[in-house]
Amino acid sequence: MSTQARVNVSISPLKLGSVKKKPKGWRPLITPQRFRRAVQFGFAAFIAYVTFVHVSVGETGETITASPEAFCPFGGVESIWRFVTSGGKTLPHTHLSNMALGAAFLVTAFFARSAFCGWVCPLGFLQDMTTKFSRFLQKRVPGVRSLVGTVRERGARLAVIDRPLRLLKYALLVWSVTGAAYYGVMVFRDYDPWAALLTIAELTFSFGLLVLIVLVVASLFVERPWCRYACPLGAIGGLVAAAGPVYLKREDAYCKGCAVCDKACPMGINIHTADTIKSPDCTGCLECVDICPRHGALELKVGMPVVGK
Repeated sequence: MSTQARVNVSISPLKLGSVKKKPKGWRPLITPQRFRRAVQFGFAAFIAYVTFVHVSVGETGETITASPEAFCPFGGVESIWRFVTSGGKTLPHTHLSNMALGAAFLVTAFFARSAFCGWVCPLGFLQDMTTKFSRFLQKRVPGVRSLVGTVRERGARLAVIDRPLRLLKYALLVWSVTGAAYYGVMVFRDYDPWAALLTIAELTFSFGLLVLIVLVVASLFVERPWCRYACPLGAIGGLVAAAGPVYLKREDAYCKGCAVCDKACPMGINIHTADTIKSPDCTGCLECVDICPRHGALELKVGMPVVGK
């Protein structure tokens, strides 16, 4: 029988299995999810500022402004082969900062469950806010709820293709990295919605802009469609995270099978029937832990479980 080394990260003096009670009266201003949103907003605001300065000032004369693409970890992943084989050179549109951020991204993914995707990525934040806007409209605009419900109902009939469709991001990862190594340019850049978002102020049309529009519209009906199906950075981050020591554990003895964790998961991961959750699709957002109504039913742990779901 295999053994598992587990260390409980969240130690609570409350009785395991007891119902989490919402505080009455004054509520804390800082909660894990509010802090996560603040971090996401902070990084998005920083990238927006860098983009604005870069577009408005440019690189004329003695003035050289930082390119927002210099802060993209995936540029470092794409440049690995050229960096190694050329003695330190990077691909066009990338810098040494991309290499440093790429390495930091992989380390973070290993030790913190792809926290970059769930806590930092501005494109993920854009999808989250679009989904929240959709929920806002569903509550306040007549007919929107039925429209979203109809689209989701028809989409549920295609659920059989959900799992194979999630493999698309791994194919894009292989194509992006091997294409960059072979051709010496970022072959994925023209189709990348993140690159299109960074250059949207330049008012130029690209296939990446079309992808960006599609994913924003899709986010009105499906949470994080880009992250689920097409993001190559999330693909490599998820694979690294799945091999890491941090994971979610569902204790069946305390879980009541309400499945609210499944509904809260922006990546559509089946949590309430799983034992160990180490899915490569997990972004480490911890929304499932936050919404779980039972103490000890779902917790973040450190160890090396043999089997994960």
